[in-house]
Amino acid sequence: MSSYYRNLNRHETYVTTKKQLKKYISPLTDVDFLFGLTRCFEWGSRRFNHPELKGTVVAVASFYRDRSLNLSSFPIVRNVYPEAAYEEFNRNILLTIQRWVCEQLEKPDTAIVGIEQLIVEWEGNKHLLHDVTFLH
Repeated sequence: MSSYYRNLNRHETYVTTKKQLKKYISPLTDVDFLFGLTRCFEWGSRRFNHPELKGTVVAVASFYRDRSLNLSSFPIVRNVYPEAAYEEFNRNILLTIQRWVCEQLEKPDTAIVGIEQLIVEWEGNKHLLHDVTFLH
Protein backbone atom coordinates (compact mmCIF):
# COMPACT_ATOMS: atom_id res chain seq x y z
CA MET A 1 0.00 0.00 0.00
CA SER A 2 1.22 3.46 -0.79
CA SER A 3 -0.38 6.82 -0.22
CA TYR A 4 -0.10 10.44 -1.22
CA TYR A 5 -1.50 13.21 0.94
CA ARG A 6 -1.71 16.89 -0.02
CA ASN A 7 -2.26 19.22 2.90
CA LEU A 8 -5.28 21.45 2.45
CA ASN A 9 -5.99 25.04 3.34
CA ARG A 10 -8.45 25.65 6.18
CA HIS A 11 -11.37 26.18 3.79
CA GLU A 12 -11.08 22.69 2.28
CA THR A 13 -11.67 19.14 3.45
CA TYR A 14 -11.55 15.56 2.22
CA VAL A 15 -14.63 13.35 2.47
CA THR A 16 -12.86 10.75 4.58
CA THR A 17 -9.60 9.95 6.33
CA LYS A 18 -6.81 7.50 5.62
CA LYS A 19 -7.76 5.74 8.88
CA GLN A 20 -11.34 5.17 7.63
CA LEU A 21 -10.10 3.88 4.27
CA LYS A 22 -7.70 1.50 5.96
CA LYS A 23 -10.55 0.18 8.08
CA TYR A 24 -12.94 -0.45 5.17
CA ILE A 25 -10.72 -1.12 2.17
CA SER A 26 -7.20 -2.21 3.20
CA PRO A 27 -8.27 -5.56 4.69
CA LEU A 28 -9.61 -6.55 1.25
CA THR A 29 -6.56 -5.96 -0.92
CA ASP A 30 -3.43 -3.90 -1.46
CA VAL A 31 -4.62 -0.40 -2.31
CA ASP A 32 -3.09 3.00 -2.99
CA PHE A 33 -4.72 6.00 -1.30
CA LEU A 34 -4.34 9.31 -3.11
CA PHE A 35 -5.49 12.42 -1.27
CA GLY A 36 -5.30 15.47 -3.49
CA LEU A 37 -2.85 14.03 -6.03
CA THR A 38 -4.81 16.27 -8.40
CA ARG A 39 -6.99 19.16 -7.23
CA CYS A 40 -10.04 17.91 -9.13
CA PHE A 41 -11.26 14.94 -11.11
CA GLU A 42 -10.85 15.02 -14.89
CA TRP A 43 -11.84 12.50 -17.52
CA GLY A 44 -8.86 11.08 -19.39
CA SER A 45 -8.41 12.28 -22.97
CA ARG A 46 -9.33 8.84 -24.38
CA ARG A 47 -12.58 8.56 -22.43
CA PHE A 48 -15.45 9.61 -24.62
CA ASN A 49 -18.55 7.88 -23.29
CA HIS A 50 -18.98 8.90 -19.70
CA PRO A 51 -21.77 10.20 -17.48
CA GLU A 52 -22.32 13.92 -17.32
CA LEU A 53 -21.32 15.20 -13.90
CA LYS A 54 -23.09 18.29 -12.58
CA GLY A 55 -21.67 18.30 -9.06
CA THR A 56 -18.20 17.89 -7.57
CA VAL A 57 -16.38 14.56 -7.71
CA VAL A 58 -15.17 13.89 -4.17
CA ALA A 59 -13.77 10.35 -4.54
CA VAL A 60 -12.98 7.75 -7.20
CA ALA A 61 -12.18 4.07 -6.75
CA SER A 62 -10.28 2.66 -9.75
CA PHE A 63 -9.71 -1.05 -10.41
CA TYR A 64 -7.26 -2.01 -13.17
CA ARG A 65 -6.66 -5.07 -15.34
CA ASP A 66 -3.62 -6.04 -13.28
CA ARG A 67 -5.97 -6.12 -10.26
CA SER A 68 -4.39 -3.04 -8.73
CA LEU A 69 -6.70 -0.63 -6.95
CA ASN A 70 -6.48 2.99 -5.97
CA LEU A 71 -8.82 5.30 -4.18
CA SER A 72 -8.53 8.99 -4.94
CA SER A 73 -9.99 11.68 -2.75
CA PHE A 74 -10.32 15.25 -4.02
CA PRO A 75 -10.47 18.43 -1.91
CA ILE A 76 -13.84 20.10 -1.54
CA VAL A 77 -14.65 23.50 -0.06
CA ARG A 78 -16.03 23.06 3.46
CA ASN A 79 -18.97 25.43 3.01
CA VAL A 80 -20.39 23.30 0.15
CA TYR A 81 -19.82 19.97 1.92
CA PRO A 82 -21.65 19.96 5.26
CA GLU A 83 -20.80 17.79 8.26
CA ALA A 84 -23.90 15.64 7.55
CA ALA A 85 -22.50 14.80 4.10
CA TYR A 86 -19.16 13.86 5.63
CA GLU A 87 -20.93 11.58 8.11
CA GLU A 88 -23.04 9.98 5.37
CA PHE A 89 -19.95 9.32 3.27
CA ASN A 90 -18.16 7.64 6.17
CA ARG A 91 -21.22 5.69 7.33
CA ASN A 92 -22.83 4.64 4.02
CA ILE A 93 -20.75 5.48 0.95
CA LEU A 94 -17.63 3.74 2.29
CA LEU A 95 -19.69 0.57 2.71
CA THR A 96 -20.84 0.87 -0.89
CA ILE A 97 -17.24 1.34 -2.04
CA GLN A 98 -16.23 -1.68 0.06
CA ARG A 99 -18.91 -3.83 -1.64
CA TRP A 100 -17.85 -2.53 -5.06
CA VAL A 101 -14.21 -3.44 -4.35
CA CYS A 102 -15.27 -6.94 -3.28
CA GLU A 103 -17.25 -7.36 -6.51
CA GLN A 104 -14.20 -6.34 -8.56
CA LEU A 105 -11.90 -8.71 -6.68
CA GLU A 106 -14.29 -11.63 -7.18
CA LYS A 107 -14.30 -11.26 -10.96
CA PRO A 108 -12.33 -13.83 -12.93
CA ASP A 109 -9.41 -12.38 -14.91
CA THR A 110 -11.34 -12.84 -18.16
CA ALA A 111 -14.10 -10.53 -16.90
CA ILE A 112 -11.75 -7.59 -16.38
CA VAL A 113 -11.79 -5.83 -19.74
CA GLY A 114 -10.47 -2.40 -18.83
CA ILE A 115 -10.51 0.12 -16.03
CA GLU A 116 -13.50 -0.05 -13.70
CA GLN A 117 -14.28 3.10 -11.76
CA LEU A 118 -16.75 3.99 -9.06
CA ILE A 119 -17.11 7.77 -9.08
CA VAL A 120 -18.64 9.54 -6.08
CA GLU A 121 -20.15 12.92 -6.90
CA TRP A 122 -21.53 15.47 -4.43
CA GLU A 123 -24.45 17.30 -6.00
CA GLY A 124 -25.03 19.87 -3.29
CA ASN A 125 -27.51 17.86 -1.25
CA LYS A 126 -26.75 14.20 -2.02
CA HIS A 127 -24.04 11.80 -3.14
CA LEU A 128 -24.41 10.22 -6.57
CA LEU A 129 -22.48 7.12 -7.58
CA HIS A 130 -21.44 6.31 -11.13
CA ASP A 131 -20.09 2.88 -12.05
CA VAL A 132 -18.15 3.16 -15.33
CA THR A 133 -15.90 0.92 -17.41
CA PHE A 134 -13.27 2.14 -19.85
CA LEU A 135 -11.94 -0.38 -22.34
CA HIS A 136 -8.28 -0.48 -23.29
